[in-house]
Amino acid sequence: MGKSLVLPQLKLGFFVGAIMFAALITRLFVPWFSRRFSKKFLLVAGIFGYLLASAGYPLLGSFGLLVLLRLFNGIGHGIATTYFATSAADELPVSKIGEGMGYFGIGTMVTASLAPLLAIAIVQQVSFSAFFLTCIGILFLAMLAILATTKSTPASPVKATTHRAPVFDRQFIPQCSLVFILGIMMSGVMTFTPIYAEVKHLTGISWFFFVAAIAGVVIRPIVGRSFDTRGPRLVLLLSTVLLTAGMIMLAFLTSNWLLIVAGIFYGVADGAIYPTLQAWVFRVTTLENRDTATGMFLNAYDLGMGIGAVVLGGLVELVHYQGMFLVLTLVGVGYIWLAAGLSRRWSA
Repeated sequence: MGKSLVLPQLKLGFFVGAIMFAALITRLFVPWFSRRFSKKFLLVAGIFGYLLASAGYPLLGSFGLLVLLRLFNGIGHGIATTYFATSAADELPVSKIGEGMGYFGIGTMVTASLAPLLAIAIVQQVSFSAFFLTCIGILFLAMLAILATTKSTPASPVKATTHRAPVFDRQFIPQCSLVFILGIMMSGVMTFTPIYAEVKHLTGISWFFFVAAIAGVVIRPIVGRSFDTRGPRLVLLLSTVLLTAGMIMLAFLTSNWLLIVAGIFYGVADGAIYPTLQAWVFRVTTLENRDTATGMFLNAYDLGMGIGAVVLGGLVELVHYQGMFLVLTLVGVGYIWLAAGLSRRWSA
C-alpha cells in the first residue's frame, strides 16, 4: 500500500478511471458485436483482454504506458461484463429476474470485495509480481471454464427490415441515472478508503472488505425476491439510507470497529442497490434489446466510477479524505430523494 501513496491522488484517479472510460466506448459497439459474434466468443475475447493487460502491467514503468495498457484492459472489461450479465439473464424467467440476478451478482460482489483484501495480502507478503502472476492464472482458468461450460449461442441475424439497435434509449434513464450516481459513490469507497485507513493508522481495512463481501452475499437473494414481489422502491430507499450512514462513519473514522461497521453498511447497500437497478432494467426491456440495455446500464455505472475517481481524487487534494466523505454523505441524502421519485411508479 505504501507505493500507492507515492502517486498524487488526482493521478491515481486518472489511472483508476481509464479502464472505465475504455469500457464505456467499447460498449457503444455492443449492437454491432451482437450481430456478428456469438456470446461465447465475446466472453472469451473479453477475458483475453484482461489476461493480456495483466501480463503487461509488471513490464511497464512509465505512467503514460500504464494508462494506455489500462485502456486496453478496459476494452476487455467492457465486453466481458456486458455479455456475462446478458448471458445470465437469458436463462431466467421474467418473474424471477430479481432473485436470479441477485444470485448471479453474488460472484461479482465476492470478487469486488475480496479482491482488494487478497491483493493487499499478496503484495505485502510476497510481491507485486506474484500478484500479477496470480491474476494471470485466475484469468486463464476463467477462459478454460467458459470454453468448457458456456453454450455457443449464435450471433443475432441481421435482417434488412430490422433497424439498427440504439446505443441510447430514453426508457432506461431512471435506472441509468441512479446507477451513475451509485458509481460515483462507490468509486470513492473502493479507491480511497484503503489509503484513508492507512493515513489514520488503522489496520482493519482487510476486515472492511471482508465484512462487506459477507453482507453483500447475504443480502442479494433477499433483495432479489423483494424486487420480484414489490418492485424496486423499498429496496432502494432502505439500502440508500444504510449507504449514507456508512459514508458518515467513514467521514468521522476513528477506530477499526467503526471501519468494520461501515463495511457492513457499505456491503449491504452495494449488494442491494446495484442488482435491483440491473433487474429493473431487464424487467422493462425486451429479450432482443437486452445487450443494448445492459451496455447502456453498465456504461452509466462505469462512467460514474470513472468520473468519480477523477473528481474525488481532486477533491481529496482540496479538502482531504474527511471532506470528501462528507460530500458523499450529502450526495447520499440527495440519492434517497431521487430514488424515491424515480421508483414510485414501479412500486407493487
